[in-house]
Amino acid sequence: MPALPDLTVLDPVGPATRWREVERRLLEDGWTPCGAGDWAFALASPDGGTVARISPFDPMGPWTARLYTEAATTGRVPRLHLHRRLAGGADLQVMERLDPVPEAEAAAFLAGFRERHPALAEVVDRVHAEAREQLPWCGPLDTNPSNVMRSAGGDLVMIDPYYADGPALYAAAAQEPDRFVRTLPPEARQHLTEIPLDCSGPWPQEERDALAARVRQEDRARPAEELIAEAAAADVSGWGFTWLEGRATEERPPWRYSRLLAEAVGAAGVAVDLDTGGGEVLGESPRLAREQHVTESWAPNAALARERLGPRGVTVHEIAPGAPIPLPDASADLVTARHPLTPDFEEIARVLAAGGEYLAQHVGPTSAFELIEAVHGPTTAEQRRGRHPEDEAARAREAGLEVVELRTARLRMTFHDIGAVVWILRKCPWWVPGFSVDTHRAPLLEVDRIIRRDGAFVAHSTRHLIRARRP
Repeated sequence: MPALPDLTVLDPVGPATRWREVERRLLEDGWTPCGAGDWAFALASPDGGTVARISPFDPMGPWTARLYTEAATTGRVPRLHLHRRLAGGADLQVMERLDPVPEAEAAAFLAGFRERHPALAEVVDRVHAEAREQLPWCGPLDTNPSNVMRSAGGDLVMIDPYYADGPALYAAAAQEPDRFVRTLPPEARQHLTEIPLDCSGPWPQEERDALAARVRQEDRARPAEELIAEAAAADVSGWGFTWLEGRATEERPPWRYSRLLAEAVGAAGVAVDLDTGGGEVLGESPRLAREQHVTESWAPNAALARERLGPRGVTVHEIAPGAPIPLPDASADLVTARHPLTPDFEEIARVLAAGGEYLAQHVGPTSAFELIEAVHGPTTAEQRRGRHPEDEAARAREAGLEVVELRTARLRMTFHDIGAVVWILRKCPWWVPGFSVDTHRAPLLEVDRIIRRDGAFVAHSTRHLIRARRP
């Protein structure tokens, strides 16, 4: 049996990863384009023995991957090395490289596979029946001869026998958007209009944009109670924000923290990332420190961080809020944090070795206060002064650190439906302490009224970048 391919470049990839990020990682690792269809495109590994199939929107991806896994012992499906569901309904499958076969040979295989390969047929039919029961627009089995290929071992294998009825699905999105948005959840179709469509296209960009805008508009037009209930039931674990795709926007600071973080940890010997969440931000770094640690106080996030970062050799410390950093004195040359809850500069200074650096992006004062005040009521002068960059820089200096850089930014936030508001308030519970959709229903409905009147609720976030060094 051939050796398994080296897929460490995909270790950080998970349900919060965007498909374009996967494509970028593979291209930078030497993978090359080797084909495209209507729903997906493919990249070949540097040695040519492995192919990554990336689909921006593929409702059938998990079912196909399940077939490959459950029918693996038959030898009549491709060897699936990795399957990951990506953000917004995108799909990644990494499998062995296959070769085409003559059409007549492929057609004969399909015509007789039930009699000659009953174990394969049993899995194909069982998985397909479940898919058709659970998934709208799941079509019949695809008996196109191009769905039979030859494996590296010379066997004929079946690929992609399941498909979504694209014409019906996209017709529903265009002609019955009200029904469509209630049938397919927003988080499963964020990249609806980004499929390649190389065989059936072209699909002009202006038409793609118009369809996406119509679906978004219909999403936002649903009754407030429906949007609130949907957001109240949505997952808020981890530190990814893909659920807000198309529902809210926030400007990004000009310094591009994720790039600065990647450069810093890639050059570090011993590093610790504080309040890492589910490891989403750190996990985007292509290279981590030689000895990488992270801390997280919320158990669900810590579990996600272990899942995402553990395979890369990262030590995940699940600690109580405000607990000391679990590293010895002067043991780290880098401490990082993105939006730490309460930065403890004395602890940061304690674990940094001489010449070590603290690199962080902090939430600044009055961040999102327009929304907070609309839901929670007026804030005090003391609250509005909290997290001020000059105050934090002063505390860093008092702890013995030299502040070498301090940059600030005020950024526009827009919320296009009340569901986005509910979701962010659940995600960031310190914004409105004690928030629930029941106790705050009246102000939520008022915010909903403003959104429907003005098209969006506008707030502003503040951020500051701080670099400090241990002399």
